[in-house]
Amino acid sequence: MSGREPGSLLGGLFRVRRAAEGDRRALAEMLDRCTGETRYRRFHGHVNVFPERYLAEALSGSPVHLALVAAADDGAVVALASCRTVAAGVAEIGILVEDAWQRLGIGAFLLSRIISHSERTGLTVLKAQVLTDQAWITRMLGAHGPCDMASSRGVLDVSLRRAMRDCSAAASDPCRQSIDDDLVRPA
Repeated sequence: MSGREPGSLLGGLFRVRRAAEGDRRALAEMLDRCTGETRYRRFHGHVNVFPERYLAEALSGSPVHLALVAAADDGAVVALASCRTVAAGVAEIGILVEDAWQRLGIGAFLLSRIISHSERTGLTVLKAQVLTDQAWITRMLGAHGPCDMASSRGVLDVSLRRAMRDCSAAASDPCRQSIDDDLVRPA
């Protein structure tokens, strides 16, 4: 990371863009840098590699599976966000941020991009599964709309309900911003 510790990049930049097939190796390296605890919190199991079926679909550019990566100033992928349509108007979401890059706003920013995508594409329910000790995630989701929750065996099934928005309004409306824009945002 340009010879700097990740936490020192507070004044720097990260880039968010659509994931592509060329990110396969960088994503594997990011997952390797995540602790077992971070991987368990994201996948609710002991995962050392991304499941091939998931990764192939996420990197395919499929209209039913939006995958975004956040990259540091040196190009290293440090986060992955996923939004996969599972039924009409319904998608499953997940976000993984490498340990050294957590608590810098990257996950919240990726969630805001998924929210914008949901508004553009008519998704009205975003579903996430989180461990019950990760209640802070439900608060983050709740900032974007009402959430229904059900708990089973230490896992919360969260459904964020989104009202349909008219995205034909002014060009400055965030739901009109293309996900393909190569965004740069201060970390």
